[in-house]
This record gives sequence, structure tokens and C-alpha cells, in this order.
Amino acid sequence: MKNCLPGCSKSINVKDVLLLASGLFLFYTSFGQMRKAPAYPLITHDPYFSIWSFSDTLNQSTTKHWTGADHLLTGAIKVDGKIYSVLGRDEKNYETVLPASDDKTYSCQYTESIPAEGWMNPGFNDKKWNTGKAPFTDNQSQNGTGWHSKNIWVRRTFLLDKLNFNKLYLKINHDDDAEAYLNGERIYSYAGWLNKFQYFPISDAAGQKLRESENILAIHVANTAGGAWLDAGIVNEPIPKRNSSLLAEQKSVEFNATQTIYHFKCGPVDATLGFTSPLLMDDLALLSRPVSYISYSVQSTDNKVHDVQLYFGASGNIASNNAGKELVTQKYTASGLSILKAGTKEQPVLKKAGDDLRIDWGYMYVAVPVSAKARQYVTASGQTASVFNDISSFSKVAHGKNLVLNTIIPLGKVGSEPKEQFILLGYDDLYSIQYFGQNLKPWWKNDPSETIEKQLASAASGYTDVLQKCRLFNEQMKRDAVNVGGEKYADLCVLAYRQSIAAHKLVKSPQREILFLSKENFSNGCINTVDVTYPSAPLYLIYNPELMKGMLNGI
Repeated sequence: MKNCLPGCSKSINVKDVLLLASGLFLFYTSFGQMRKAPAYPLITHDPYFSIWSFSDTLNQSTTKHWTGADHLLTGAIKVDGKIYSVLGRDEKNYETVLPASDDKTYSCQYTESIPAEGWMNPGFNDKKWNTGKAPFTDNQSQNGTGWHSKNIWVRRTFLLDKLNFNKLYLKINHDDDAEAYLNGERIYSYAGWLNKFQYFPISDAAGQKLRESENILAIHVANTAGGAWLDAGIVNEPIPKRNSSLLAEQKSVEFNATQTIYHFKCGPVDATLGFTSPLLMDDLALLSRPVSYISYSVQSTDNKVHDVQLYFGASGNIASNNAGKELVTQKYTASGLSILKAGTKEQPVLKKAGDDLRIDWGYMYVAVPVSAKARQYVTASGQTASVFNDISSFSKVAHGKNLVLNTIIPLGKVGSEPKEQFILLGYDDLYSIQYFGQNLKPWWKNDPSETIEKQLASAASGYTDVLQKCRLFNEQMKRDAVNVGGEKYADLCVLAYRQSIAAHKLVKSPQREILFLSKENFSNGCINTVDVTYPSAPLYLIYNPELMKGMLNGI
């Protein structure tokens, strides 16, 4: 996180508070015999390493970062040759036709003066227009072209080497009102602003006007208030590959302070899939360890023995602010673990500030004990259905875009006695906070000899003990909350626990003081603001006042 103003004070927005309260109470509704949540926490550590399920059924939608961007986790269980999907859905893939700047740097013609009629048409003379690099913005931290007037018109000329597209979309992000034309035909008009790239279908009639020779994408944006932004491209949605997997039947979901646990029926076996982020506040070394457990437990329900394999996939885009960035991956072993690693090639450490941002530096890790005899490899996204096929060879180091880190674990013959295996998902952000101009490392790196491999190994060797500690705390917290306010109040406390902690980052200041810094939810990029600290204070006063001190030190 790069902070705007540590400790800057703002008045509390009563509307936001009321919306939060109503949203939390909505979760306590019937869903069979299950409690229902606005979103279900899966991986929760800090504002960047935070992955949620936005649907009540885990295998019905893609998993997402808390900002709403896809952070894809997928999971499946193969039973006697049949594949049952239990986690996530493959994200929609697009092929770049005309890149936006998040995919490839580009320049085009632009003017901030009202152009002559026909400015959007092919053949229009734009020789006297300026040439600028996208994005066009008033944000000086962006490596683009400064735009500080009320209007901008751009014309982008491009050639194509093929025309056989399946379904074309305009990929655009703008602030504020925009209209777009493809070879003179209007393909988009929107009054208002977007806060990220969105995809809008281009009609077949407009798409048929494309040619292999010169094409023109022309856009006008009116900056009516606030910030200014324009960046756009064109993508193609390819014909989706046939998915041969079946949807497992989700029987129930339960959540507690540190875990979200799903129960599935996969044909003749039952499976439990658990996500544990051990955020125990009496152990700051454990609290700051950036590693979560994904646990599979499978048992037969028909008194027969079945051949079972497990699959877990994690998108490399978890380590990228936007999909489409060049990724570097690696496969290796260390400390008794088989490990897959991924991160952006660019590694812009703490270079961005603002809201609706994901991390694009540091490295994500998927690890499993060597004793599990897992197969691990990297593929392009959209291939989950084929991950159980034998792959005879793969590169130990893979480069590319939209990659997935795949792990397959053979459980062998499974009967009525449950068989269990865990997978570790971790993140080393290298540096966590830019604090008054100084980059600070995460708390777990206070010992210079610590490495992410050691953190992963500690998590693996301590699996049983850590889960037992989590169970004991889960029971204690629920019991205490019920005694104070009843079942519904306790459920609200349980649901808010991981959400609150994961809204913070634990570091040590240059003066060696504890800092526990919060991130605001879609404001202007501020962290450690007192209007967030005040309502969250009771949780930390109860369970570890040192963390409360960490909030106040920055202020």
C-alpha cells in the first residue's frame, strides 16, 4: 500500500455506515440450513492478499479480490475418472485485437480543441493533432499523457492481420462521459465514469466494417467533474472450449472467525473443502505470516473404494494489478515442499497510489508437501477442464500472460475413512508500505534471515497445531459473542473478524514501533484514517491492545 496521508481525518459518512449495517444484517437469511453472507472470505491477510467468493455456492462464480477484480481460484475432484468442479469458475478470456495500455504501450493522435465535423471518420485529416501516449489523465503518477482540460478527442489508426473474430468488445476505462466510434460508426456511448476497464459488445454490423487495411478507433471524453482518464482497446472473446467437468453438489457452507468450510457431494464420495487464514491476534508472528491453508477431505459414501485425485488452480493474476500483464513463473522444491511461484516481470514495487488497485509486485506461491507426490505445472488460463490429463513435459520457468499455477494430488483409493490433504497459498510482497517516503517490509521480515520458503515450511509443519489453535479460538469467540449479544450478534462478529483484520497491514516503523495500518474501502487511497480506526478499535482492545497501539502510532 502506498499511503495518501497516514492519519488524515475525515467526517464519517452516515450513509456508508447505514449501508454497511444493512448489508451485514442481510446475511442472516435462510439458504437451506445455511447462513448467508454478502461475500464469503477465502484467503484473508491484508488489503492486497484478499480473495472472496461473491456467490452462495462456491462453484457457481469466479473468485474475486475484495475490489471485485477476478482473482481466480479453481478446484476439482476426480472420482473414478469423472471430474467434479468444487471451487470457482474459469474466468472469461479475451484475445487482444487492439491493445489498451495495460497490455501494451501505445500512442495515438489527440486534440483538446473542438475538431471539425467528421473527426471520427476514416480519411479525416488529423495531421495537426498532437501525438500522445495512453493513458490520457490528470494523474501525474501515471506514465501517460497529461490531460487537464474539459474535453479530449483521440483517433487511433490500426491495421489487422485477420478478420475472423468470434465476438468483439470495446475494452475501455474513462472519466467522465464518453462516446466511441469504429470506422465512423458509433459503438459506445456512456454518461458517467468507470473506475476500471470494462468490456462492451461491439455489434456484428460494426465489426463487419473492420478491414485488414487501415481502421480508426475514435473516442471523445468530456471531463465534467473530478479526475480525467481515457484508455481503450478492442478484444475478441474466442469460442469457449468444451468443459467436461460436472458441478459438484454443494450441501452446505459454514464460517467461523478463521475459516470458511464447504461440504460437497461428488457422486459416490463426500468432500469437505476448507479455507483457513490463521489470524490469531495473540501471536503476531502467525498473524503476519502471509500463508493460508486450502484443505481437502474426501470419503466414500457407498461402502465402496474409489480412486480420487484432487486439483487446485490459482491464477498468476493474483500477483498483478490487471489481467494481461507479463508474468514470470518458477517450479522448485525447498524445505520438503513442492512450490510454484509467480509474479509480474515488471515488479513496480509500491509505484501506484489510489483506489481500485491490486498488487503488481512481489510473488505468489502455491506449495504442497513433497510427500503428497503432487504434479505441478503452469498452463494458460481457461484449461481447468483438461488439467487432469497427463502432461509429459513442462518448463520449470514459464513466461506469459494469464497463467495458472496447477497442482494435482493423487489421494489413491478412498473408502469410508476420510483422506485429507492441504495446499498452501502464500504471498511475499517484498515491501508492504511506503511510510513517509520510506518503504517498509512486512512484520514477518523483522528477522532478516526469514524467507517466504521458511514461512511456508513453518505453516506446513505446524498444520495440525495451527488448525487446532484456530478451532479453540473460533469456539471461544463465538461463545463470548453469544453471551454478550445472542446468536445473530455472534454471527455478525464472526463474519466481520477476518474482514477487519485483512483491512490492515502489520509492519514496524523506522523508529521500531508497531504499525497496524488500515486501508479505506474505495475513497481516495487513504490509509490509517481515524474514521476507520474508531469503529474497529473494540475488536483489538479485546484481543490484543498492541494492535490498537499500532493503529495510533501512525496517527
